[in-house]
Amino acid sequence: MVITRYTIYNFVKKNRINKSVFLSYCIAFSLIFYFMFVSIFGDKGLIEYYSLKKESRRIENDKVELINKIRIKKDMIKAMDYESLDLDLVDEQSRKILGYVGKDEIVIYQDKDSNGVSDKSKK
Repeated sequence: MVITRYTIYNFVKKNRINKSVFLSYCIAFSLIFYFMFVSIFGDKGLIEYYSLKKESRRIENDKVELINKIRIKKDMIKAMDYESLDLDLVDEQSRKILGYVGKDEIVIYQDKDSNGVSDKSKK
C-alpha cells in the first residue's frame, strides 16, 4: 500500500482524529525512528561500539605481544651481565652468527641444497 497525502487525509477524516493529535503522533513517531537510527548507526551507536571493541581487543593482543618481546630482550640483556656471562657461549655465538674464526683455525664450508643434503652425498 502506497501512503499518499490523500490516504492519510482520508484516514484522519474517517476516524475523526484531531489534527493536533495526529501531528503530535507523527512527531513522536519521527523522534522514535530518529533515536533508533542514531543509536544503531550514529557516531556513538552500536556499530561503532562493536568496531571499537574489536580494535581494543586487537590493540590489547599487540600489547601482550610487545610485552613478551620486551621480556625476552630484558632476559637477553640480563644474560650478558658480566657476572652471569658464559664465555664459551659467547665464543660459540660469535663464531656461529658473526662468522669469527681464530688465527690458527681452518674453516671448511660444506654446500647444502634446500633439503639439507650436502653435495658430496649426491654423487
